[in-house]
Amino acid sequence: MKVALGMIVRNLSSEVEIMSFIENAEKYGHKLDCVILAHALKNDPVVEQSIRKKVPLHTIDISNPAFSREQMTQHGIPEKVRDTLLNCPIVSESGLVPYGFNRTVVVIEAILREIDILFFTDSDVSAAVLKKTLSGSKLEEVDFYGAHLDQLGRGSDATTGEYSGYNILPPAVFDHMDDLLFGVQKESMRSYWQTSPKHRCLVYQPDEIEVNPSRKILGGNMAIKLPSFLRLPPFFSTAYTYNDEMFLGRGEDTVLGFEIEKSSFVCTDIGIHPLHDTYKNYPEEPNLQDDPGTQMRFYYALTGWVGRNPFYNHILGKDLSQTRESQREHLAKGLDSLSKYTSNDKFKTVLGNFDESWNNVNRYISEFNQTREAWQTFTGKMYN
Repeated sequence: MKVALGMIVRNLSSEVEIMSFIENAEKYGHKLDCVILAHALKNDPVVEQSIRKKVPLHTIDISNPAFSREQMTQHGIPEKVRDTLLNCPIVSESGLVPYGFNRTVVVIEAILREIDILFFTDSDVSAAVLKKTLSGSKLEEVDFYGAHLDQLGRGSDATTGEYSGYNILPPAVFDHMDDLLFGVQKESMRSYWQTSPKHRCLVYQPDEIEVNPSRKILGGNMAIKLPSFLRLPPFFSTAYTYNDEMFLGRGEDTVLGFEIEKSSFVCTDIGIHPLHDTYKNYPEEPNLQDDPGTQMRFYYALTGWVGRNPFYNHILGKDLSQTRESQREHLAKGLDSLSKYTSNDKFKTVLGNFDESWNNVNRYISEFNQTREAWQTFTGKMYN
């Protein structure tokens, strides 16, 4: 059985973001056959070399995934399919790439390298969980791979889990918080956010680990048996341009969740919540009202949600015109209050992002259908 770790970064400038997971495997006696890393900008060769001393490293230049293209050609994959799956639809000068495309390219390379189980983690996630203590909190390393492999060995097709650390919703108190959440289709978080002054939006690893069936896969904390993709769609997410800036839609694993829910696919939440350093400065508490860094992180979360939602509502089968009108009305109220709360008018511009993304919904649908068709051809060729 061949096992690989996958990760996506803009560029590899520090070994810290990946080495903790390499050393975690070593510490708990799990063999990684390789690491597969997708990047848009140039990596630091010194960092690459330090990783290769520990484990074989395969890097994928998103603008030229040469190995995958060559191998797909040798396997008789049609040129149109190769181009659909390997030609990045849009890349910004800063190295931003649609999340779904990035992950799918890593999966493709893993399949072509005959990997059996692919782990995915993100560069802001650690191989440790945040636990609450009498004096505050502590980070505790866990057997990340062992927890996933145990459930995969019990028959799961994929394994996943939530995160510990600060939630993407920072502590806040302002008028029309509910409207903002309705506007970005996060209304299920209303009670949580309204009570943020009590829990400060800090999530801990539960003392009792609960293993349960899951209907969603979180791409930063997952493992999957790669032949399962014969039954699953690829990762997919949207991207759009507004005021000459590229924005990435969130939720690249959303479509997978829908397929899991309506099939016999077995996905398990392992109950292990690795630390997600959401604001990249843990343990400092995010200060939405006064801190520019927190405000910008939350701003991009909002633009990501409104980027996701047109396509999300399409796959939900909702009336798109009615949904757009309702969400826009709520969002306008919420953004106005958020702008006053933060003294930052930039939040008001998210309404323009909303309009631009919804104007692109037909493109999103077309891109997904083309990607899914090409994906079915590729996986059918590789696993049948």
